[in-house]
Amino acid sequence: MAETDQPGLDLVMRIEAEIAPALVVGEVGGGVREIIPITGGRFTGPGIAGAVLPGGADWCLTRPDGVSEIWARYTLRTDDGVLISLINAGTVRADENGDFRGRTVPTFEVADGPYAWLRDAAFVGTLLTDGAGTLARATFYRVT
Repeated sequence: MAETDQPGLDLVMRIEAEIAPALVVGEVGGGVREIIPITGGRFTGPGIAGAVLPGGADWCLTRPDGVSEIWARYTLRTDDGVLISLINAGTVRADENGDFRGRTVPTFEVADGPYAWLRDAAFVGTLLTDGAGTLARATFYRVT
């Protein structure tokens, strides 16, 4: 592969999502299931900003090896009124401070218009959830 064929990353947005205490379903075979409600927040990025709407959640499965598989679905509303449905899946693990850090692969659903490009690209993300369980910070990058 030539040097110029290597992918790059462009910042898309940073999200600060407010989260409520987890609802613990319990051991479901393969791990402990928790549902973590998303209650609000904000997002910003080059040419995009807005609010994280309440009503989404992360369906987290913590495996016996300590890795948590996350699958979050929630809605963003841009400052110009466009709704974006976001699914963010990946894995996190607790660090020495009790914070959860990991990598994700976000996907977006959005109608035609100024943000339709979100449907047509590949993305990767980072995730940090504070040990207090009140804030999740995600940063998403478009793979170029």
